Amino acid sequence: MSSDSFEALETDVRRILSSHGPLTEDELLKALLADGIDLGSDPEDQLGEILDEGDELLVVLVDERWVWLPALLDGRVFTHRLSDLEAEHDMLDFGADLAPLSILTENETYHRLVNGSTIMDVLPGLDDDVLAQRGMPQEALDDEGAWLLEPGTLLALGAEAGDLVGLRVAMTGFELVTVDDVAECEVGVPLSELLEENFDRPQSLGLAIWTVCAADDDLFREPAAPLGQLLEVCGLPQWGDLVARRGFSFESWQVTHRIRTVRARYGLHDDEAFAVLGVLLSYEKTRELVDVAMNASEGEGEQALAEALSQLPQEPIAVKARWFVNIDPERTTLPECLKFLEEPAVAEAVLSEILSGDERSPLALGVFAETVEPSAPRSARAALRWLRGKAYEQLGDVEKAELRFQEAERLAPSWPLTLMSLARYASDRGDAERGLALLRRAHAPDGHPLVALLEQFQSSPRPKLARNQPCWCGSGRKYKQCHLQGEQLPLEARASWLYQKACGDLIDGPYAPLLIAAAQERSKYWDSPDALAQAIEDGHPCDVVLFEGGVFDEFLAMRGPLLPPDEAMLAQQWLLVDRSVHEVLSVRPGESMEWRDVRTGDVNEIRERTASQQVKRGEFYCARVVPVGETMQIFGGLEPVSLGERDQLIALLDDDPDPMELVAFLSRRFAPPVLRNTEQESLVMCHATLRVTDPATLASALDAAYNRDVDAPADTLRWFEHVETHGVERIRSELHITTDELSVHANSETRFDRTIATIRRLDPSATLTSETREPAGDLRAMQESAASSSRPPAELLDPASDPAVAAALKEMVLNFEEAWLDDTIPALSGHTPRQCAQDPTRRPDLIRLLDSFPEADGQPGQMSPARLRASLELD
Repeated sequence: MSSDSFEALETDVRRILSSHGPLTEDELLKALLADGIDLGSDPEDQLGEILDEGDELLVVLVDERWVWLPALLDGRVFTHRLSDLEAEHDMLDFGADLAPLSILTENETYHRLVNGSTIMDVLPGLDDDVLAQRGMPQEALDDEGAWLLEPGTLLALGAEAGDLVGLRVAMTGFELVTVDDVAECEVGVPLSELLEENFDRPQSLGLAIWTVCAADDDLFREPAAPLGQLLEVCGLPQWGDLVARRGFSFESWQVTHRIRTVRARYGLHDDEAFAVLGVLLSYEKTRELVDVAMNASEGEGEQALAEALSQLPQEPIAVKARWFVNIDPERTTLPECLKFLEEPAVAEAVLSEILSGDERSPLALGVFAETVEPSAPRSARAALRWLRGKAYEQLGDVEKAELRFQEAERLAPSWPLTLMSLARYASDRGDAERGLALLRRAHAPDGHPLVALLEQFQSSPRPKLARNQPCWCGSGRKYKQCHLQGEQLPLEARASWLYQKACGDLIDGPYAPLLIAAAQERSKYWDSPDALAQAIEDGHPCDVVLFEGGVFDEFLAMRGPLLPPDEAMLAQQWLLVDRSVHEVLSVRPGESMEWRDVRTGDVNEIRERTASQQVKRGEFYCARVVPVGETMQIFGGLEPVSLGERDQLIALLDDDPDPMELVAFLSRRFAPPVLRNTEQESLVMCHATLRVTDPATLASALDAAYNRDVDAPADTLRWFEHVETHGVERIRSELHITTDELSVHANSETRFDRTIATIRRLDPSATLTSETREPAGDLRAMQESAASSSRPPAELLDPASDPAVAAALKEMVLNFEEAWLDDTIPALSGHTPRQCAQDPTRRPDLIRLLDSFPEADGQPGQMSPARLRASLELD
């Protein structure tokens, strides 16, 4: 569906809901069809797209009817009593009182009051600069945020702290009023009945109020008591933006909801999910005590921590089995919950839930696991030791982490998570054989990434050396006793292993959000359902996150001590290498390439089998060329760089770009060509109609400003604005008058705005009655539109069959070529071809550009690179 069709149908949906009131999706579909609205070949799908992706104020009620909120709430008023802070700083807190209105500010109409003053949503942490400009303390906002009014708004209204104010909804914004008297509001009964129908769960307060308003048009038509007060009188419990039936326990619901979430997220059984929650609740108590200790003054922290930990309960945890009917009541103690840690899925779920917290979570996890281990069932102790190891990893101490994993292995030699963790350490240390042995004990499948990695770098015995012969290293020991089990691949062969070790935590580690964002930017223009996965496999986002994102530096700081010494030294060398732009000087296909770093002038011989079969001499690429023993290699892929973007990219690299900037720049090459006019302005089809009071006078003025079309029909007054580009006169804008109406057409906003400004100057009384601006989109969209059109393709003119046309085209091309020689060319960094031909430093770029032009084949209307070279004396 095109954007125009989408917006038109969205407007029809709003109109139908405004006139008919709340409707189910089926009722809405019937009403649209009855009104003659064209919904295409699949009406249900078209309507579903509008409802799912359209206006935020198109909402579905609890009873599954759809409404457009501005129409539903129009004329209704909700009250709120001002606090001291609100009165002082001209703000209205988000809360129960105004909850039904908070979503309205998703629409620009409700960013203002009806008197024209503005309303702004502000949230703590996101709008601290706004608070600072207003001189407001950060504690003025609670976690929910507030609406900020213009300074002096409440004072002008005569409202002070303790006063009751009301917000009335209008189609043009909010009306803010003071309230002296309140009317009775019969919302309690219908709201209670609605919540009783959904007795087992709470409802969004806003959604519940909208639903009862849809059933009773009289509700909130007059100022009533604040909604929060009405809920309290009705005995309806509230928590955040949720409301529930009388007697509902939000505490019980939170626990039940959390268990169900854990069960679904990790694929656990009920008792396993309950055990995860039990462990987490006990951990959270530890976390609170750790926070107390961490917040203690220096020198008192350890004592405070020791005292706090002594308060940890070892008996029943605060979970009641009646809250979750499938749980055995005997399984409500911490030791019983800890038993389930023997299940790897439960241990992984606990780890994932805890480490999704803040930077103190690893410390609290380590303290918790160490504290509860003595009282834990023996079957759970290996898992707790593993959790301690994971905590040490997050704290950056891999040596202590490895010790904990080794202790866990001794406690449970076949527990898979310990074996998998130790296999990662064996890989880091360069011991593929031990890593594979550990993975086999853990029953890791053949397709596991670490199995595939270690098999790739598994060393093999030296074929010409028998087991009992002296070892090749000169130690005097037999080969079988010395290096037979410890053969190591040369550094050049292990470089890829080092790189993949550094990538180990990208997908599941703390940098995963950055990697996903970079992959999304990379695949922004890819038309594929698997675009995100393809972008990650592409390698470029990973490499940028590794180096520009700082992950490789952190990897080396944390896991560097585990690496073989030569790999650790090589990794340090890689950190000294910047990504750069390189020119291909020579190529030996299937073997190597010679590249020159454009920024430094360094020339490197690069051993590369695959890429050397694709690149060509004279091309430019962005890459990281790194040392690998005695050779140079490339990791992270090659990014082709056009001549026109080379200097921009160099400037970007000189400024140390962040990962997203760099990925965005290097992924622009995937974007479809943007349609522009001859003045390089983006194509936007603009049209305006103006009513004029004196057409004759305006026509005379237009004659002086524009070129009248003398070939126009007798009953039409038409003018053109012309511009000459490359020796060819072209139309910038078109104007024509019929009776008392002036129409304006242009294909760019710059041309259009300039023409409208001229008309206003020539005739200040001209009144704009309509205006449209439709972006022409990109070339891909135009091609898709043409392909789906039912119109027959236009017949193409063959210039070669008409000597007159061929001669005209030849003359036009010659004029164009002559003008091109003195035109500023983006691919030449804004210089003209003549300037580059006379500048030895820029002449190579000019030659590359001309070499990229297709040679003329004799057809009329083609530019000739040969003629251009001759004109520039490049032959």
